Amino acid sequence: MADTASFSGAMKTKFIGPIRDNLAKGKVLLFGGDDANPEQFQGIRRSAEGIDFVGNEFRIPLKTKRNPSVGFRSENETLPAPGAGGYTYLTEPMRYAYALFNITGQLMKAAEVNEGAFVSAFQTEMEDTVLSSKLDHNRAAYGNGVGVLATVRTNAAAAATVIDVSSTINFRGGEIVDGLTVATGVVIEPARVVTVVDRTNRTITVSPGLTTGLTNTTDGFVRSSSDSTVAVPNNSWNKEIQGLASIVSATGTLHGVSPTTYPFWKSYVDSAAAAISDTKLRTAIDETGFESGSDDFGTSDFVLITTRGIRRRYADTLVGVKRFTNEQSTTLRGGFKVLLFDEQPIFVDDQCPVGSVFGLSLSDLFWAQMSDWDWMEEDGKVLKWESRKDRYIAVLYKYTQLGTTARNRHFKLTAVTDDVK
Repeated sequence: MADTASFSGAMKTKFIGPIRDNLAKGKVLLFGGDDANPEQFQGIRRSAEGIDFVGNEFRIPLKTKRNPSVGFRSENETLPAPGAGGYTYLTEPMRYAYALFNITGQLMKAAEVNEGAFVSAFQTEMEDTVLSSKLDHNRAAYGNGVGVLATVRTNAAAAATVIDVSSTINFRGGEIVDGLTVATGVVIEPARVVTVVDRTNRTITVSPGLTTGLTNTTDGFVRSSSDSTVAVPNNSWNKEIQGLASIVSATGTLHGVSPTTYPFWKSYVDSAAAAISDTKLRTAIDETGFESGSDDFGTSDFVLITTRGIRRRYADTLVGVKRFTNEQSTTLRGGFKVLLFDEQPIFVDDQCPVGSVFGLSLSDLFWAQMSDWDWMEEDGKVLKWESRKDRYIAVLYKYTQLGTTARNRHFKLTAVTDDVK
């Protein structure tokens, strides 16, 4: 049998760097680094100064009120009473992401005879795991922490296999999902495998068929595991990172701070944006600038993210007035090809919710990380023997959370005319 220690060593020294790089490549919300020049696109910071970790939470001071002791007075008049600014703390629990894959004993044995064949098979398995992790992590970055892939669009009866869903963008086929009540996490249909994705009709086919059925709007699907059951669920419900659905919002408590208490702690949201246009985008940028007191949205730190359908419709408006030239597009660091609006890049992400445009000040977003992607080896082993199986398991993990220090420097347009998927 091949030596697991040698494979473990290679995984730690040869593979972890490319894994970290590939997990971020091509996804603007995951891309980020501190090694670029200031004028280059750097993405979201993977760490930020002033972040403290208290237990399993990050903690950042937030100024909530300016010093009110200012003003004009007449000669020899009493000056304003001394005052001070107000502060609170942004806090959010960390979230824990995992990716597992296995290597059979037979494949490891084959390495003794044909190392090249082993390396090829091993690399294929790792690349598949990395791609699955990237898509799932990126999807979660658009969510609200609950982890719902889609809700049920029409009632699905017992024995049904084809389910109408609100959107298919988070399905590629092969996912294992739990059907559950979205509000409570109560599992109704555990461990279903998505076998077919029909984007035209907005349906997914699951196997096996439903046992009791799912209800329109109240029920939905989350990522789960093959061993998930009604009695003992094993899924991602309410365990995911706080994504843009929570961060870029005009309502709801975020990082422990409520906009009801602190009215500035909210984003500009146009929930009936309809057709995309220069006017819609400029209004959103102007409103965001006014509320946040900033007007530096022409820098590489501010980006727009949307879908292919909305970008195409926006490009059509440029063609219609003969404004679409090479000056309206560019390539940024990281290989991103983008269309420009007022010098701000418009990114496309296939996991951006349908009908949405996000305007993000990347310098005011951060990834709080207790750990970057790494192998779980606290027991001294990267490859771990699975009891009573002729195979070995490797576990990738990351302890992280997405956050913002200025919620009012981001905006969101929803209900924008888009392709239906």
